Amino acid sequence: MTRISETIMRALAVTAVLGTVTIVGCDLGKTLEVQPANLIPAVTLETPENAALLVAGAAGDYDCAFNSFVVVGGLIGEELEDALQTADRWPYDQRSVAANQARYSQNGCTALGLYQPLQAARVSASNVRRLLEGWTDLQVPNRQLSIARMAAYEGWSKLLIAEAFCSTVFSTVKGEEIDFGTEISRAQALDSAIATLTTAISTAQSVGGAAADSIRYFSLVGRARAYQDKGDMVHARADAIVVPAAFVWNVTASNTNTRRQNRIFQESNPATTPSSSVGARYRQASYTSDPRIKVQNLNRLSNGTNVPLWAQTKYTAVTSSIPAATGTEMQLLIAEADIASNRANTLAIIATMRAAGSQPAYTGATATDDLNEIIDQRRRALFLTGTHLGDIIRYNLTVTPAAGTNTPWNQTFGPDKGSQMCLPLPQVEFLNNPKLH
Repeated sequence: MTRISETIMRALAVTAVLGTVTIVGCDLGKTLEVQPANLIPAVTLETPENAALLVAGAAGDYDCAFNSFVVVGGLIGEELEDALQTADRWPYDQRSVAANQARYSQNGCTALGLYQPLQAARVSASNVRRLLEGWTDLQVPNRQLSIARMAAYEGWSKLLIAEAFCSTVFSTVKGEEIDFGTEISRAQALDSAIATLTTAISTAQSVGGAAADSIRYFSLVGRARAYQDKGDMVHARADAIVVPAAFVWNVTASNTNTRRQNRIFQESNPATTPSSSVGARYRQASYTSDPRIKVQNLNRLSNGTNVPLWAQTKYTAVTSSIPAATGTEMQLLIAEADIASNRANTLAIIATMRAAGSQPAYTGATATDDLNEIIDQRRRALFLTGTHLGDIIRYNLTVTPAAGTNTPWNQTFGPDKGSQMCLPLPQVEFLNNPKLH
């Protein structure tokens, strides 16, 4: 019986093994003690009787990848600063990631990898959705709901890949067969995310009920964000307006194993010496006075690099959930879409956001003022939720420290313009994908 090793799958940049089933607590409510997933024969696991297990495994893959995405995006952007003397971590904060570097391309989600975990989550959800679509409602209870959920995770994985990478490849795994993809642009990846999320939305809508509605709103947030990334604010607003203002999709966490832990808390909390300190922007008084920016000055410097140590306190434990898709983000999208056509609504949303941040009344007078205020409210309201790297690239923001200035580890910072900060397609993809050479 053929087995697929994790090493081979990682080399192919699609390490979502077999289903991909990384067995975790997830919705099963408990840790399942099984042999490593990469050693489990596909034909054994990929049966209707194991549908709930496969769905839970794909959910676990996505949740762990999302945790890593938030931390890595924070380090590349302005939310976090690297405070360790670990050289292979520095390129994130330094904005100098190169295609031949292993951490971003090959590390897993518990070691701040990015490409491999996001691709694994995408392939995992895609393969489980394929299996579910081949089974029947009699074989799998709530099959359509699970299909919608898998399409949502697949679409969101594509979205996060598109937001972080300059270009990418969407290979697919069908049991033990790999269909290699070709290199596609960021815009093409966003189009693919939109198409997959559309499937999730329509499937969830056909099911109906509270659980399906939650998946539908989760998918609508993702599709709205993909449209926003493409500059299509008409379609982005149409999706955003459907999402209730109070909606929250949480990526849950637990202490059952390291994959299930809140990675942001593990990187930065006041009980330990943070691996990642809160970024300089968020240490300013105008931000620390905002109740949405929960941080703590530890009043000391990191060893060796002398980075001021500040810990985030938004997430207070390894079991803290992360609000990954929210109505708040959609309200801010609507405010942006309405700047020219319905400024009264833009101003009303801004007023609500500023009240939540204990800020005085907004006094901006121009469309540029309004957009800058919305961008700042996004920094505040969506702090450490995985949105800021996309914002930096989308709005072509200038970040600090400036390009060419010295890093704490005596190197130099890379590009400081958002349009130049997407990550390269990893060399490992070129080396192992026969369609790229």
